[in-house]
Amino acid sequence: MTPGHLLLAYHGCDAITRDDLVSGRLGALDHSQNEYDWLGPGTYFFEGDPQRAMNFAQASADNPESLFTQRPIVTPAVVGAVICVHGCLDMTTQAGLIEFDQVLQQLITAGVPLASNDQDSPRLRRLNNQVFTALHGFRDEKAFEPYQMVRGAFAQGDPLGDRYSGFSRDGHIQVAVRDPNIIMSWFLPKEDRLMTEAEYSAASEALAAAPVGAARKPRRRTT
Repeated sequence: MTPGHLLLAYHGCDAITRDDLVSGRLGALDHSQNEYDWLGPGTYFFEGDPQRAMNFAQASADNPESLFTQRPIVTPAVVGAVICVHGCLDMTTQAGLIEFDQVLQQLITAGVPLASNDQDSPRLRRLNNQVFTALHGFRDEKAFEPYQMVRGAFAQGDPLGDRYSGFSRDGHIQVAVRDPNIIMSWFLPKEDRLMTEAEYSAASEALAAAPVGAARKPRRRTT
């Protein structure tokens, strides 16, 4: 990815968030800070794939107990972003993979206890997060130019064809934006529209009534 490269990326969210971003009522999205985030801390987008973003938003709305997002999604929607990237850690390139491995080896040499990625739940990549977080920290310590974004390709879901095809049903390219200033503008995906005042009011009430965070997990009956 060359400096100044423009890309279109899509974020699955609640319709309230989409409308607020496009209309200017909301200036930016919060960074995801989960210890299992695939590409480390940042705001997550699907590159060039609005349908994959909608699938994510719908899955989050259908499964609130899974806590796919910090904030609940009640009315699934997608917002597009035009991103201008000058400094990207691109994990689809040899340069990105080498830097990741160098930091991993530094952690091993220093005797740092390593987290593990969850083989039973590919969404939980704690080792990835640990290495990316350390990588950004090392660059800060050395006064290197910080990466504005991290980019990675992920095979997710059942394989298409056979397991050697390299394609999977939910495969995607994901980006984690670390510097909100590289987001040039927000837009509605093709054929979408902003909600009417009445629709916005109803969606706001539904979102306000939804439990937040750990409260979205179902209670376990005690015996």
